[in-house]
Amino acid sequence: FFSGCTSSNLADNNRLLETVKAFVHFGAFINPRYLLLCQHCVCVTGFNIMGAVVHSLRSLRWPISRITCWILFDLQVVMARGSMITLTLMSISACLSICMPLRYPILVHRLHRWVALVACILTLLNPVVFTVLACVRFPWDYVVGLDTECSTALEGTACIASALALLLLLVLLIIISYMAIYLEGRRAGHFKRSNSKGRRTILIHSLQMSLHILPSLIIISQHQEVLPIAVSIFILFSFAQSLSPSVFGLRCKELYKEMPHIIILCIWCNRIC
Repeated sequence: FFSGCTSSNLADNNRLLETVKAFVHFGAFINPRYLLLCQHCVCVTGFNIMGAVVHSLRSLRWPISRITCWILFDLQVVMARGSMITLTLMSISACLSICMPLRYPILVHRLHRWVALVACILTLLNPVVFTVLACVRFPWDYVVGLDTECSTALEGTACIASALALLLLLVLLIIISYMAIYLEGRRAGHFKRSNSKGRRTILIHSLQMSLHILPSLIIISQHQEVLPIAVSIFILFSFAQSLSPSVFGLRCKELYKEMPHIIILCIWCNRIC
């Protein structure tokens, strides 16, 4: 009898645990801000992992198939583009939620699939197209041959020009979004002298964006710099990229308030387990 009760209680606890997990995952999924922030963190992590692999191969001069190097570098570019696109989408999402609060849920519900599809296409378009063109242009023996320099297929003028064009478009969308947020906040009276927090948030976001975007323009353009300047630019870019989840996550008032509840819920779920 007691064994049956124990088994029943364990089954009830497992069902309750699975229900809690389902609601937590579903709640995180339907919130576009949390979803974009998670996607941004994944892109930043993937970019650093792929960068560590590619640059290690280049520094060690290991002979590896050329097509493998092309694919690894393509993955790094995809992650970098995904990071920038998610920053843009977070800016647009914040702008719409502030300027159009009543229509914002409807717009998210109607357009989120199309937005995700366009974001995936923009992320993959440049690396896939130019890598396929390189595979067609060069002999197959060259494509699969060993390469100690771990070269990339994304070095042509057309490839660089298209990457810069996309980056400038994303920058323009971010600037327009923040200008709209500032104008709406000013119209509503949120950016008075007494409210320094709103102005400080805009300033911090703008500074982080500048440190993230300006080095990107220099890196993508492949402008030759002396070694100390090149290292400084890369470190500045990496620092700004790694800092962006904290700037756009922990400084978000809504997310910051929810953090204690999420931590308590995780502890409670672990205790049930």
